[in-house]
Amino acid sequence: MHDTQCKLLLSEKPILARIMKGCIEEYKDCTIEQIEGYIEGKPDISTFSLHPNGKTIRGTNTEDSTLNEGTIYYDIRFTALAPSTNEQIELIINIEAQNKYNPGYPLVKRGVYYASRLISSQFGTEIDKQDYGGLKKVYTIWICMNPPESVKNTIIGFNLGMKIIAGDEKRASVEAAFKKSDYDLLSVIFVNLDKDSSGASNLLDMLSLLFLGEMKALEKCKALETKFGIEMYQEISEEVSNMCDLSAGVWEKGVAQGHKSEIICLLYFQSCTLLGAELM
Repeated sequence: MHDTQCKLLLSEKPILARIMKGCIEEYKDCTIEQIEGYIEGKPDISTFSLHPNGKTIRGTNTEDSTLNEGTIYYDIRFTALAPSTNEQIELIINIEAQNKYNPGYPLVKRGVYYASRLISSQFGTEIDKQDYGGLKKVYTIWICMNPPESVKNTIIGFNLGMKIIAGDEKRASVEAAFKKSDYDLLSVIFVNLDKDSSGASNLLDMLSLLFLGEMKALEKCKALETKFGIEMYQEISEEVSNMCDLSAGVWEKGVAQGHKSEIICLLYFQSCTLLGAELM
């Protein structure tokens, strides 16, 4: 339930727009209002809205499957138009909320795999047969709640680039021969939160406050509105409140379980002591 509530918050347009501005190059010079207009590709498509006010993104199909590889469920998947000097290009953006940074494998490999699936899933929808020119750029953005100390309070990107392996003297002509938009089609971004965010970026501060801040829902809503300019309409206020309530419930349950474990351990050691005394 807590995980679901986090995803609901991340799917709110005001939150998504700030994530896109803080992570994605195409939106860095746009206003939040402009970015909200680009989300979902066509702003007038109301069928993708979960709430009557149109503020929440459901996006395109959130599951991706093949015959042999099974099904992948994306936390949030949606399309957005990106501003360009000559044309509007579509981006397919996937956002994941991740609590375990080391789940038994390198998380960055999972990010690359997700992005690759977002590319390959365009066959038959965005592209047909050998028409690879229609491929859309994909982003997979990972909001990491509990990263290791070495990467806390950072935003790290991994993307495709061009490297001249031989013939460096022809750099200018080689670079002119390839458009960046033709090969820069895949980007994996890690947003590594820190409870004690140091102001490295506005996005890190906002998400750290939202998901790691130890304050009541009303205080959190007030801070989001005054410090980050997020309008606290009813749905988002309720979602912040629900998340805070669930967090408190998880904490109380953990404390209760901890007390129960302490009692069990105490009884165990007492029984061992009595048994040892009897044997002596």
